[in-house]
Amino acid sequence: MQRDIDFRLVDNLMDPGTEPPPFTREAPPPPPADAKIAPDVPMLHDSDPFPSPAPLPQRAPSISILVARSACHTRTNEEVLSALAPFFDRVQREANLPATAVLCERAADIGTALRDGRQQMAVSDVFDYLLVRERLAGFRGKGVIPLLWARRPCESSAGATSSAPGERILLVVARDAPYRAPGDLKGKRLAVTARYGNAPGVFLAEVLIAADHPLDQPFFSSVTLRRYAKDAVLDVLKGRADVACVDEGTVAALDDFYGIGTRVRTLAGSPRYDLSVLYTSENNMATHRPEIEQIRDRITALGTDAEGQELLFLFDTASWHGYREGDFAVAREHYLNFQRFLEETPADLRGLLDPQAAIDARTYDRYGDE
Repeated sequence: MQRDIDFRLVDNLMDPGTEPPPFTREAPPPPPADAKIAPDVPMLHDSDPFPSPAPLPQRAPSISILVARSACHTRTNEEVLSALAPFFDRVQREANLPATAVLCERAADIGTALRDGRQQMAVSDVFDYLLVRERLAGFRGKGVIPLLWARRPCESSAGATSSAPGERILLVVARDAPYRAPGDLKGKRLAVTARYGNAPGVFLAEVLIAADHPLDQPFFSSVTLRRYAKDAVLDVLKGRADVACVDEGTVAALDDFYGIGTRVRTLAGSPRYDLSVLYTSENNMATHRPEIEQIRDRITALGTDAEGQELLFLFDTASWHGYREGDFAVAREHYLNFQRFLEETPADLRGLLDPQAAIDARTYDRYGDE
């Protein structure tokens, strides 16, 4: 394209264009070994600019917490340990206190571990706590000291207004079922939550005792141990069970989510003796008071942020509260029935105490579907 005379005049008055330098493919020379980005900031390595930090040496745990099976509700051992790991990381991060947990299947082992100082704290349900308290009462300087108790997240309208700790265990049947009293359930199908704790066993044992039924003979035609409490209730709605024995929080949650309140009813309910307790012993308080108080304070404060609320959710807990005299009075009134449940375990309920008992792990993904 030919330029006009005015542009050619401008071209004559301008300097010739500058030629670009020849392109070279050679890499720039490496910086000196002592080169710095800033006076106190060395140059980053080309191939690994952000190396992993040097691992800190592992410290032996300063405190060990025994977690009883009765406090795990429906959680497996693996779920319990994985849920506790973030809490222990948090304690070490905030208080520089390494802690660990040990799982315990038998209540009898809790007292021995606290008495010998192998574990400094324990968490269990209130009946195991009363059992440990009774067994350590005869050892001088080894008595049990209650610290906290746990409130469940879902309660009935009566429970929400009650200041007493603890939740009820319910016998739930279909709304149109013909049963009018627990004695009418003889020969029927029971669905009960496995690995939940002692409260369902105590309540069912009390039902059998009130019905004058021999504990060494079956009362129900079948007993199904369910992995999750919600599935025991849904089994009743699906016609796979005639009655479900679950905590009242499960029924309240299912009513909130699915509105099942119009399809089921409560046939009977226990007193409010279903709760978990955190405690220690006199000898451990004498040797590990600062560590115990650090753990206690951080458990109490779990609900103040999202990380702590997630941990509470995993253990089906709303909050932890400090112990007050008389908090466990209801459970004390039924402690003899708990001892009888352990010593004369009804034939129908032996699976509740057997960690190897077969569990029906099938679950309903959503209401009505499996």
